[in-house]
Amino acid sequence: MELAADAYSEKGGQLLINVLVEADADEQEQMVISWRTPNNSRRVGIVVAKVPAAEVVDLYTAPSWFDDGSSVGTTT
Repeated sequence: MELAADAYSEKGGQLLINVLVEADADEQEQMVISWRTPNNSRRVGIVVAKVPAAEVVDLYTAPSWFDDGSSVGTTT
């Protein structure tokens, strides 16, 4: 399986796959929000999948919106 996402994190042995969405306040009440963009309250990250980290063979990342770009590379 190949999966593209806007962000991911790891918690309790699971990779939490996030996508960036634009939603108004009423729509956001129906979502589990993982993170928010600092400059636009309508843009939020939501978890759309949990994948056991032990099952992931390759993980390719691009520069994160939240860091200095040092996350670029391949993680196995």
